[in-house]
Formats: sequence, structure tokens, C-alpha cells
Amino acid sequence: MKNKEIISVGVIGAGGFIGQDHLKRLSTVIEGVNIEMLYDLNTEKCTELANKYHARVAASAEALIADPQVDAVLITAWDGVHADLTLECIAARRPVFCEKPLATTIEDCKKIVEAEKEAGETLVQVGFMRRFDADYRKMKEILKSGELGAPIMAHCISRTPRIAPGFTDPMQITNIVIHEIDLFRWMLDEELVRGQVHFSRSTGFAESGLHDPQLVLMWSESGVLIDVESSANSYYGYEIGCEIVCEKGTLRLPVPAAPIVRSRLQCAVPVMDDWSERFPDAYKNELQHWIDYLRGRTNQPGPGTQDGYAACVTADALIRSQQTGNTESIVL
Repeated sequence: MKNKEIISVGVIGAGGFIGQDHLKRLSTVIEGVNIEMLYDLNTEKCTELANKYHARVAASAEALIADPQVDAVLITAWDGVHADLTLECIAARRPVFCEKPLATTIEDCKKIVEAEKEAGETLVQVGFMRRFDADYRKMKEILKSGELGAPIMAHCISRTPRIAPGFTDPMQITNIVIHEIDLFRWMLDEELVRGQVHFSRSTGFAESGLHDPQLVLMWSESGVLIDVESSANSYYGYEIGCEIVCEKGTLRLPVPAAPIVRSRLQCAVPVMDDWSERFPDAYKNELQHWIDYLRGRTNQPGPGTQDGYAACVTADALIRSQQTGNTESIVL
């Protein structure tokens, strides 16, 4: 596959929001790819999308993975099936891009790590797209240069205006804070070793029983303290923030450029509504990197099974802290 010019991709979970988002990218901005086959439980939607993208419809996820004309698989199905589908791809020696999380349990993550090791090749990329955001990458470069000295603390916000019904306290970690978990392992080039979650008074927009917002604390191996304010019902819009305090200065993630509108007695900047508006280039870059790796255009794989496993272990420790109120150890 390293010498193939075009990689034929099958998409499992094509009918969901992220699946359709990725299909649009694969068909318009990703080079070296062909959409070969689709599968979704919603057969009507799957057929509609297959007609739109001139792809074939698979009878099942298993059939898609086994199809000889499918070079690689993109998994955008619901979280609970990620592990089984990824394991099937590895068993078939089929390269796979799995949206985060890699799996919902530590045990399943371990199985995937071991299966890939036994296969003897890198087959899995996990969808931690913030690593591919240009601003985060620049922040990492500055940290690595040492010009600001050692990092000491980091302050983050992750605010979503609304969330789907049924959202739970653990999902605050596995669906939202999971990005900061992976981001700081990558940004600092070290593991996270402890974590704690604090509950504030909940917003009136949160479902009954949901603690929202939450404040998450994490400590790295060298002692960097990271705090993340996570909100699933911020109401006003979608906003991501990050400031890293170092010995000689600070680094702050820039606010995406937007027109400043002056009108009668006000001056305003629009606020984004969701993540798809904030990170389109990061999503494009991660998929292009995956395809480029499969084509042999780069020897550097994207975030993989060990990253998915570490994120799962860290998330489990933070969920324990939600229940105990204690600082919990993160043991990989």
C-alpha cells in the first residue's frame, strides 16, 4: 500500500454527523483517496450517501472490513463499537482510522494495543485532531525550543453551548476533556500521573442530575499543573482556550480571527456555535496525514493505540475522582 497513489477507504458509521463531515472532506480536500464503500445502521441514509459519493453500500461492518477493494477503514460509529471494529480491522491487516475514543474500557484498549503489537505493524490512527491544529503545533514548537523555560501551569476552557439529552458526568471526561488529556501528553512529551475533578454549582441549563460545569485538575510527571474548565451547556457559544505559564513567559492559544462589527452603540465579534466551525483545518490535516502515511508520503504515524490507551486510563482515573472527590493516581 505504501506505493499506492490512491487509497480506497470504507467508512463505518457514515450516516452520523462526524461521518458525514469526514465524507465531505474525503471527497473535496483530501488528496490521494477514493471513497469505496459505506456502512451505517440507517440503511436509507447510507444508500443516499453512497449515491452522492458514488460508493458501494456494505451489507455489514464486517463485510466492509473484509472487502478486497477496501484498502483502509474509517470508523465514525458510536463509541461502544470502536473496540470490536478496530480489532477486526487489525485481524484483517486493514489500516484503520478510529475516531476517539479508541475504546470505552481499559481492558478493550489493552486488547487493541496487544493485537497491533502481534500484527507487527502500525495499523491504527486515533482521531485526536487537536494535535493537527496549526496553533497548538506552534505552541508545542515554542515549548520545545526552551525560549520560555520550563512549563509550570496550564489553564484551559472547553465550552459547548448545548449537549444532547442523556449526557452524563463521565461523558464530560470521555467526550470533552479527553482532548486536553491527549493534548498535554503530546504537548509536554510526558505522561499525566494524577487527576481530580471538582463540581461547581450547576447551570440551570443542565439536565437534572448532571454536574455542569466541572473543573478538572491534572498533574504531569514533571509537576506541571493543568486545569480545565469543562462546560457542556455554556449557552453563549463554543469556545476553546489554553494558556501555558512557563518560567520566562506565557503562551496563549489565539482566538480565531473574525470580523469585528461596529453598529449602533455596539462593537461585537461573532462566537462560534460548535466544534466543526472551530477545527476544520485540524480535521482535514489529520485525515490527510493518515492517507499520506498509508501512501508512504510520511514515515511518522499519527496518534496510535498507546495514545488511545493512555487517554482511556486517564479518563477512568478522573471518573473515579468524580465519584470519590479525591485525587486519583493515573497508572499506565
